[in-house]
Amino acid sequence: MSWRLAIDIGGTFTDLVGWDEAADHVATAKVLTDPEDPVRGVTAAIERAGLRLADTTAFIHGSTIAINAVLQATGAKTALLTTHGFRDVLEMGRKSRPDMYNLFFRPRLCPVPRRLRLEVAERYDSKGNELAALDPDELSTVLDGLPEDVESLAICFIHAYANPEHERMSVERARAVRPGLFISASSDLSGESGEYERTCTAVVNAYVGPLVAGYVRRLTTHMRAEQCSAPLLIMQSNGGVMTSEVAAIQPIRTVESGPAAGVVGTAWLGQQVGQGDLIAFDMGGTSAKACAIHQGEPEASSEYYIGGRLEGLPVQVPFLDIIEVGAGGGSIAYLDAGGGLRVGPRSAGSSPGPAAYAIGGVEPTITDANVVAGRIDPGYFLGGAMRLDADLARAAIERVATPLGLSVDACALGILRIANAIMSAAIRSVTIEQGRDPRDYTLVAYGGAGPVHAAALAGELQIPEVIVPAGAGTFAASGMLVTDLRHDVARTMVGRLDSFEEDDIEAVFRTLESEAHDYVGSRLAGRDRTEVTYIRKLDLRYVGQFHPLTLTVPQGTHITTEIPALFHVAHEERYGHNAPSEPIEVGALRVTAVSKVPKPPWLRATSDGDAERPPQARLVLLDDGTWAQCRVLRRHMLEPGAVVDGPAIIEDPATNVVIGPADSAVVLDGHHVRIRVGGRAA
Repeated sequence: MSWRLAIDIGGTFTDLVGWDEAADHVATAKVLTDPEDPVRGVTAAIERAGLRLADTTAFIHGSTIAINAVLQATGAKTALLTTHGFRDVLEMGRKSRPDMYNLFFRPRLCPVPRRLRLEVAERYDSKGNELAALDPDELSTVLDGLPEDVESLAICFIHAYANPEHERMSVERARAVRPGLFISASSDLSGESGEYERTCTAVVNAYVGPLVAGYVRRLTTHMRAEQCSAPLLIMQSNGGVMTSEVAAIQPIRTVESGPAAGVVGTAWLGQQVGQGDLIAFDMGGTSAKACAIHQGEPEASSEYYIGGRLEGLPVQVPFLDIIEVGAGGGSIAYLDAGGGLRVGPRSAGSSPGPAAYAIGGVEPTITDANVVAGRIDPGYFLGGAMRLDADLARAAIERVATPLGLSVDACALGILRIANAIMSAAIRSVTIEQGRDPRDYTLVAYGGAGPVHAAALAGELQIPEVIVPAGAGTFAASGMLVTDLRHDVARTMVGRLDSFEEDDIEAVFRTLESEAHDYVGSRLAGRDRTEVTYIRKLDLRYVGQFHPLTLTVPQGTHITTEIPALFHVAHEERYGHNAPSEPIEVGALRVTAVSKVPKPPWLRATSDGDAERPPQARLVLLDDGTWAQCRVLRRHMLEPGAVVDGPAIIEDPATNVVIGPADSAVVLDGHHVRIRVGGRAA
């Protein structure tokens, strides 16, 4: 056998999808994540799927290790080396207060205390000309003074994007002084201006570096012990994969690896069903995520806030523009100080888990509410491999229902309604707030809990159609199987577009392409021959604007003469207006290098549920507060073309598709389910 294996470690579950290229066979597994040692969760998933690492030809992997280290402040003890006079940039930030009316506002995260923020006298200008040389003796003195317990060093000098020589000298000296130190230089991660954002990028990379590098090393050792010689590829936040060698030195690129894989899978599914305008919606055990896909391309962002825009750290590494909210199946419901019912963002995770898991959790969660509402069958959770306890779920809901004076059923419905409100706000963030009408899109719902809530969310947002892909419960892992090797690089280049010569822009693009090729070419990709394609992009804005619009440069386009018209059109599409008479300014040039990998012809899953236990109709609490008898069907038993009118539930081993009383569903080729919201009434 020749398996391409994809494993996604989430906050609650670890998902596996394997594809045997020779037999065109798919295997899946879903197990609880082991927060103490994620490698044990990986091993358990492989065993559950009945596979052997020795039969693997490629191993694609995504995890939450980096993002959890930042959000939970459990990263390495990190120091910062910067230009004299700039040690407080990390703490001062942009001095903006996004939530200006919040009386309980908290300052942004700051992973490096002031005593570990060190300075040296050096300086380049924005053109890369040296203004003050770096004194090797001063550098040595500063590095010798690093406390012994410091594990990582971030280096960020002002204008290093224009000339990285001083940073490179500092890296060499630091490695000589402290060989075991994890070192992160800003110029290795970002070629863009913005001292605060570039400093954050270098610091976060250093902060999570030892954890991610150590995990990759342990996983690689385990693979070799199992006689697996396959390359280990790590999912990136930009929607591509990279080699484990790159991930070990640039772990910041893995922060949103799992969610990005689901978005890539959604775009791939859109190609299969002939739809380009989609909303990827992933609701797992810990959080829910949304990302818009326009004309087949996921929305991307060159600046991302780790931890959220209000309190997080901005980093200059390409990310898919994914909005994440704390509303997963394990999100805990509680009463706030005023006695009101709230849901999330705190999650029960995999341990102790929702109360219904019967492994120690006692607080009510969204999963418990769905069990009480009859939307999850306790006897068929994970296809019957994990039985839930409905009595424990009711007892947990009662903890908040009693103080509110509500019945358990009414409180469960209230929890579900609050969760839906939180998730619909996330979808609005990637559509309405970006100038897009959600009614023009199709909602693609996946994750263990996504299909349970999708039809209700679509109805609230007037989205006409929902697609639930086959294998929705492990869909993010499926997305990894259709993800290409990819690397993004950028270079700040500021000036009016009409002031640049075409040859000058072309020269910078070619330099960036050469730099990006090193990360996806045969040297790092482990392949003898690698075909690489390049996508060129420009950051453009009208002179006087601050925020740029990133525009993909069509192949063969004459930049100085043809790009302005494309920019005016794109600006009107995004913001609802443009100014064709205004001059256009360039902010940065970007290049994405892509190396294609083999892909399965369809994203689909096996029917590994409990075949001994046939589905039975049951009472389900509907969104309007009434109970109704619902048909229950198994997806693998439905043939393409089958029509299912609501109210009904289509069960998968790893999720349930809830079809409302006014909705109608049809099974597509590949066992994907398309729900027409309000279709039955029509």
